[in-house]
Amino acid sequence: MKRFDVEQLLIGKGNYIDDYPFKGKYAIFVRSPYPHALIRNIDASDAIKHGAQVLTGKDIMAKAVESGDREGASLSTLVIATKKALYVGQPVALVLANDPYEATDLAELVQVDYEPLEPIPNIEKALKGEVYVFDELKTNIVKEQTFEFGKISSQGKHLELDLYWSKSSGNPIEPFGAIIYPKENAIEIISNLQAGNAVSAEIERALGVRVIHKNARQGGSFGSKFSLGKYLAVLGFASLKFKVPIKWIETRTEHLQASNASGPERKFKIHVYYETSGKVNFLDFHIWEDVGASKENGQPFKPLGHLTGPYKIPGIRYTATLVATNKNPPGAFRGAGTPPHTWALERVMDAVADELGIDRAEIRRINAIDSFPYDSGFAYYDSGNPRGLLELALSRKDIFSMRDERTGVGLALSTDPSTPSGSERVKLSIRNGKIVVSLGFGPEGQGNEHTAMLLVSKLLEVPIENVTYEIVDNTILPSSFGPGGSRMAAFTYGAISGAVEELKAKLKRKAENLLGKVEYKNGYFEGEHGKLSITQFEGEEVDYTFTLQGKYRYNAYPFACDLAVVRIEDGRIKPIKHVVYIDPGNPIDEDLVKEQIIGGTAIGISIALYEAYVYDDNANLLTTSLADYGLPTAADLPEIEVNIVPTPSPITPGGVKGIGEIPVGVAVAAVTSAVEDVLKRKITKVPIRLDELDYY
Repeated sequence: MKRFDVEQLLIGKGNYIDDYPFKGKYAIFVRSPYPHALIRNIDASDAIKHGAQVLTGKDIMAKAVESGDREGASLSTLVIATKKALYVGQPVALVLANDPYEATDLAELVQVDYEPLEPIPNIEKALKGEVYVFDELKTNIVKEQTFEFGKISSQGKHLELDLYWSKSSGNPIEPFGAIIYPKENAIEIISNLQAGNAVSAEIERALGVRVIHKNARQGGSFGSKFSLGKYLAVLGFASLKFKVPIKWIETRTEHLQASNASGPERKFKIHVYYETSGKVNFLDFHIWEDVGASKENGQPFKPLGHLTGPYKIPGIRYTATLVATNKNPPGAFRGAGTPPHTWALERVMDAVADELGIDRAEIRRINAIDSFPYDSGFAYYDSGNPRGLLELALSRKDIFSMRDERTGVGLALSTDPSTPSGSERVKLSIRNGKIVVSLGFGPEGQGNEHTAMLLVSKLLEVPIENVTYEIVDNTILPSSFGPGGSRMAAFTYGAISGAVEELKAKLKRKAENLLGKVEYKNGYFEGEHGKLSITQFEGEEVDYTFTLQGKYRYNAYPFACDLAVVRIEDGRIKPIKHVVYIDPGNPIDEDLVKEQIIGGTAIGISIALYEAYVYDDNANLLTTSLADYGLPTAADLPEIEVNIVPTPSPITPGGVKGIGEIPVGVAVAAVTSAVEDVLKRKITKVPIRLDELDYY
């Protein structure tokens, strides 16, 4: 279906944050060149003498604010260093000047007296306890928690796996950006912050002043721009202190070094207990999560929503150990911790199959959930047919026939927790002969605005040409949250359907005063004295908040089965075909679902083969550009085929399921399996490097 929300983008009028007119001061952060160093003194006198305004961590009087479960993007700690720099690129001062070039020059005049300390570059060094990221803790283990569900059993056959998932990042096309205006006991922010209307409440609590947040187009996020809130708290304080408007645009290197927004870096030790039939009875997971220079992160705990994946495994123990290092702290990135868990589960299934000499597809048939709803004790799987998706994948003889001595085919099965319990608010109004749907979040690119317009058109039975949308600030829809956790299909459907019913009920009473008894049909109130179009009720409006609360944190479970084909070509692993069978519940727009699956699958393929943060032994980031980091081009990616196989959810409005996050982990797993198929070597880490496998 045609997209209704991209016209302005296509003609160059997307109105990103850097497109907004601005007069005021430009901000540049002075950043630590050391991964670990005491800050003995900061001398900004020379910069100030040449016209700079300078803010340091010691100047800031802002409160730490907890945010709940946003996977590490909270304001529990401020981004700017005070006594000690904890990673390369951490801000130690903020410099304001009349343009960004002058600010850059003046920032170089700020003299910082560092005393370098021994850095902690990885989990192994951190666990030795010779040096501490946070001296007051006297340990680099900042949190550890164990969860047990079902029957704990060590009976039967046993195998052990050690796995590693590298740190990666969303790398949105547009990095962080903000414009801030000081007001009387308030600030006005225009930014590409994700969930700006909701997160602005945290900035309010941190700064102690009213925050008006206007949502700019985001230029991509998938969780990464939640972490912008940390920077906004510092910029907001500076705007209030110096009583000047401030503009800040992050560079790509800054984003890679210090965004506080990367995905997880995770080590696994997994004990698997299983029967000779292939039935898995118990999994014992221990993960060590590198949380960088932070004391908390939710990404290791989001897998609690799908610990045993699409499988009916009777028991599981899951221990998460959060380990601090001198790295850029992670935030939330597409899946926020579930993709590595999906990958690890699929590594388990492949390993058990190989140990028993059972076909890898058969091991999944044996263990897959086969009746719904299914209550695992940690999740309520609402509906699905993973075995059916598996059979559809296995029917693809054209794919399996591609196998040869240099070409491998891999298979993976998955689910992912979507639609976390919560609420969403929208507003409907009639203006200038159109139905206007007001949304309280900035456009990220997933098509949420398109979906909202489509639903309004469908539910009010009016032509799509009579529907438009607007993005409103937190003064109008303060409780709107927007995207996060694959929630928008259910919450948009629920909020808009509720608003539509309220609008129809409100206008029906007015129509009956004019026409007598009426019925609503095809956009009109029809009565014995004529009919009125709904768009004639100029100025009328309603708002509606939809709330969904399930037994556990998540409410709907999509399922997917992927086939990956890779070839060893010119000394590298080349993906040449990827097929996805996806259950998105009842899709609102199949084309939009396919767009999201293609994008998520591309990320999964890239994580499996290309992209990763690389640090040296002194915790210096080596991948400071997209070229170094390994972000693929279109030429590096295969044809991606998406097949939609719906199983409507009985829990969500319209039977929808969220699918924004499920494609990533299952794609990584399928590609890993395909590489094993052709190389005949065990793969225990991603991204997969041929030179590390001694293939040649």
